[in-house]
Amino acid sequence: MLNFILNKEVVRTEERPGMVLLEFIRDVKCLSGTKEACREGECGACTVLVGRRRADGSVSYKACASCLLPIGDVDGCHVVTVEGLSGPELTLVQRLIVENSASQCGFCTPGIVLSLTGFCLCAEKLSFEAAVDALDGNICRCTGYAAVRGAARALCERLSAAPSSPEKRLPELIAGGVVPEYFRDIPARLAGLEAAPSAAGKDAVIVAGGTDLFVQKPEQLLDGELCFLSKRSDLDYIREDGGVLRVGGAVTIEDFRLSAPVRKHFPALEKDLLLHSSAILRNKATLAGNIVNASPIADAAIILLALDARLVIEGGGKKREAPLSKFFLGYRKTGLACGELVCEIVIPLLPRGARYNFEKVSNRTTLDIAAVNTALRLTAGPDGVISDLRVSAGGVAPVPLLLDLGAFKGRRPDAETAKAAAAASEAAVKPIDDIRGSAEYKKLLLGRLVEAHFNGEAA
Repeated sequence: MLNFILNKEVVRTEERPGMVLLEFIRDVKCLSGTKEACREGECGACTVLVGRRRADGSVSYKACASCLLPIGDVDGCHVVTVEGLSGPELTLVQRLIVENSASQCGFCTPGIVLSLTGFCLCAEKLSFEAAVDALDGNICRCTGYAAVRGAARALCERLSAAPSSPEKRLPELIAGGVVPEYFRDIPARLAGLEAAPSAAGKDAVIVAGGTDLFVQKPEQLLDGELCFLSKRSDLDYIREDGGVLRVGGAVTIEDFRLSAPVRKHFPALEKDLLLHSSAILRNKATLAGNIVNASPIADAAIILLALDARLVIEGGGKKREAPLSKFFLGYRKTGLACGELVCEIVIPLLPRGARYNFEKVSNRTTLDIAAVNTALRLTAGPDGVISDLRVSAGGVAPVPLLLDLGAFKGRRPDAETAKAAAAASEAAVKPIDDIRGSAEYKKLLLGRLVEAHFNGEAA
């Protein structure tokens, strides 16, 4: 039996863990504020808040796409729909949307309200820029985004004096009418819930974020035995260890993107990973899941290939380590054996004289699948010549590809080398024609992006 709190109500259900939360909310609980539209996490109409207990007993809320979120993954959590914000008066977010004329037909408005409310609850910095990032997964077809941005700006101005730490912000958000009074009791109520153990049989499907898995085969997963990595608190960590970062297999892309160690050692990733997906997906998608999904255009996999990441793989009570560059065996095929999972990603810190750069071209600038993506790690010695060069490329092979550009070691990273490396990259790949472009286009695009790497700023 699954146990969670839906708005104010404790839910105890024997529905299948693979049922997506959107269906449970609308079809079982008959709450119609959460809208059904794309079913792929692309529009934000189904956005809800999911609150999980932190180690200190407080609750961390994240905006998530309920159309891709199985109810087994919210066991022991607090789920908030727009109905859970209702009261005698509008919340602050709702009131500012009205005052700024930021709603027209209203279909998308509940999702926008939940995304902005989640921003208030969990953002490290209540800035307008962070609010816009929090809204990046909410599509509005008729109102226009200027009014929505106006509401977000007004919200940030109203909350300018709120505590900087999300863990200490809840009392002020209650007093300011951002969330109802009952939120104050949620930590204690969640502490009394007994979460069901996650299935871990040899035939269980391991679900990390599920943001791609539940697009690909939701029907098959409905009756399947599922093991949720969100219940593995031992895999939720990011820490610096000597000359590497160690990232647990349950860490979400958003937590990774905003973590202090990543901002310190790889500051460019904070913006680069905004290109991966929207906030409502980054709050669930994991680095490990992006790797194991084995898409040939996986943004995180391409970045980590260039950074020479290694994987720690567990299974059968044992652990082994493998370089990411040897992990992809073919289209959607990996080196994982049955029952194994990626429990840790090991990322070497940039050596002295090294810089990193990521480039991506897609039909939309952000929040889209790449036509071609590529990353570089270039290390130059004291004499200014290249001592190490790693360039990865996606969209040009059946797997995320590490290009062999070792011949450029010992050369200076100048315009001549950039053009030669671009030509070598084009010659090394065999892309295919598809909806994102012709093979010829992708080859040329990769070449231009490799040149852009050499012109990029150090990161």
